[in-house]
Amino acid sequence: MYHRGRLICASEIGTWCYCRKAWHLQQRGYQSALTAEREAGRLYHQAHSCDLQRARRQRIGAILVMTVCILLLALFGLARMWEPQ
Repeated sequence: MYHRGRLICASEIGTWCYCRKAWHLQQRGYQSALTAEREAGRLYHQAHSCDLQRARRQRIGAILVMTVCILLLALFGLARMWEPQ
């Protein structure tokens, strides 16, 4: 994305979209007074991302276990059908 001939990097997009004045001041070397809040937000989103990855892995594991159980039930059912009466 360009702003007055300058390319805005992906790491700057959030600041630029949220508040262009904050982005402008950041480019001039002024530090935000909300650095602790930003860091807390970054850590929260990082933890949330880890939680989502863990949930996806658990879901895949659950699907695999259910598939194995269904296959075993089907095999036992077929085995019982072929038993002599």
